[in-house]
Amino acid sequence: MSKPCCAVLLGGLLMVSAADAAEPFVIASFNQAALARHAPLPVPQTPGVPAGVQVVADWTTENVIDTRGDETLLLDGEALRLALRVAAARGPWRWTAELPLLSSGGGVLDAPIENWHGWFGLPNAGRDTLPRDDYRYRYQRGADTPLDLARGDSGLGDLRLGAGYCGATRCARTMLQLPSGDADHLHGGGLGVAAWIEQAYRLGPDGRWSGMIAAGGSALRANGPLEAQQREVLGFGWASLGYAITERWALGAQFTLHT
Repeated sequence: MSKPCCAVLLGGLLMVSAADAAEPFVIASFNQAALARHAPLPVPQTPGVPAGVQVVADWTTENVIDTRGDETLLLDGEALRLALRVAAARGPWRWTAELPLLSSGGGVLDAPIENWHGWFGLPNAGRDTLPRDDYRYRYQRGADTPLDLARGDSGLGDLRLGAGYCGATRCARTMLQLPSGDADHLHGGGLGVAAWIEQAYRLGPDGRWSGMIAAGGSALRANGPLEAQQREVLGFGWASLGYAITERWALGAQFTLHT
């Protein structure tokens, strides 16, 4: 079986509240697509991430319809990810732990997204040809159907443990991901490690423009219905740029690329 590789580019424009105006602009989120949940892709962080406990929510909707040769792929559904994140710091050292809870299903966002696209004349990429608020994840290759899910599920995602060494503007970080998620239901199931470098920067005389750039790689051992087609080595990176409107609010964009 072949092992196709693709590049995924994610972009975001977001106004966020910053707990500390001295921190550079960054959006603490990563690719939430169902076929990427097994991969040890890190959460962008700032050098001075505060110690403590956070509950972070990511609400994702996806719709993919693609046919190439004898392969057919259909991804249609939503997922709510609630992650408990714990951070600690001592001197230049940073430690993090994250355990997510995932709930997937048909959701409620199809109609608002189709209407949004209609207002601005944007294409729906086939979303409007499928039943609204339905859940279906199916991959077929010739006569084989390795993946066919018609109902969402709830459960734990993969546990992620991180460590880093940070200076004033640069961090070297590593992460260990443990396969506590159910790979058969696309909740994760990937054992892997990641390492990367983050560099913060500021622009302008008043330093209101800020952001981060990062690059790194990860290695993993995954299982589940698409195990034979999952890459074992990944490269990733991101870049962000934001403007501090006030001491607590910033508006900016972030782009993430991974193989």
